[in-house]
Amino acid sequence: MTDGIVAQGFLLEIGPSGESPGALTEVKEVTDFSGFDGQASEIDFTHLQSSAKEFKMSLQDNGAFSVSVNYIRTDPGQAEARAAKGTGTQKAFLVTLSDGSTFAFEGFVLASPVDGSVDAKVGSSFAFRITGVVVEA
Repeated sequence: MTDGIVAQGFLLEIGPSGESPGALTEVKEVTDFSGFDGQASEIDFTHLQSSAKEFKMSLQDNGAFSVSVNYIRTDPGQAEARAAKGTGTQKAFLVTLSDGSTFAFEGFVLASPVDGSVDAKVGSSFAFRITGVVVEA
């Protein structure tokens, strides 16, 4: 039997930077998610007496996080994310998986396009740039 986690039950919350989890607002009707795709940079320490390239790792870059949603103009969470894109305001985010594990981070909303087509729903997505650490619990 597997110990894998199902995606159903995923929850994304958004709120003011530095806000505690209980004060955040749910972003409703998320259909998929992806993220924490950053990586640390390399610092080249090679010198003229090195016998091969020498590196040290730089600070970790936690990358980005993105979600797709069913577009709901009146949803307070989606509206807060769209407003943050317009103002460039740093926000707090909390991701909760179906097993109760969480990822808390701060970030900026980079994009919030809306899409649709014939015989399809109106959808949207949000791209968040993570700043600082991601706290997994």
